[in-house]
Formats: sequence, structure tokens, C-alpha cells
Amino acid sequence: MYATELAVKALEPTPEEERLAEDYVTILGSLSAMEQALRDGAWHRLREEADELMSAAEEMWAGLPEPADDGSSAHGAHLPSQADSVKVRQLIAVYARPYAVGRALYPTGLIEDEQLRQAVEEESPVTD
Repeated sequence: MYATELAVKALEPTPEEERLAEDYVTILGSLSAMEQALRDGAWHRLREEADELMSAAEEMWAGLPEPADDGSSAHGAHLPSQADSVKVRQLIAVYARPYAVGRALYPTGLIEDEQLRQAVEEESPVTD
């Protein structure tokens, strides 16, 4: 938990960046669970996890900004995202440590802040 709190302090994410990272980590968690179910040959769990993946993807999709038809920010249209992708990827590297797929795609080396990177590595050593 310390690493998560340190990440928020060090990276100072906007609410949008925080939501994007959390939504994406939920997807990574579903993918990891699907991978484990596949390894175990637990086809019923694989189906359940695929259902979870679809729900998580739909939730993330629903939260993404919609572009205006004409490229402008017309009344009622969402403004384009101002999220910093480097910051979001670093948040994912912190939040996704419990998931094998998350660790594979977002290694701690992506975390620029040395203190935060060390805290993440110390808090959640890889055991699988």
C-alpha cells in the first residue's frame, strides 16, 4: 500500500490519469486470471474471466472521451483527453504488480522516480 500512496504523491496524477490506470489494471487482472484458468484447464473459470474482461473493457471504453464530429469541442461533446501517457504507464507499473500479465507488460523499469521504483520492488517481490 505504501507504493500506491507514494505513486500518487510522486506522480500527482489527474483524476482522469488515475481512472485510466485503474481501469486498465482491471483489464490486466482479468487477462491474468484468464491465463491462469487456461493453464489449469479450468474452462468454466476461463469463460467467467472472459466475461469479466468484457465488462472491464466496456467500463473503460465508456469513460474515454468521445471526439467531436467536426474536431471541435462543441457544446455537450467531451474534450480531448489531456492525460499524460507516460504518467499513466508508470501508474500501471505500480498498480499492476500483483498480476503476471501486468508485470510482463509494465515492468518496474518504466517507473522514472527511483524511490518509487524501489518501493514497488520491495513491496511486491515477484514470486511466480
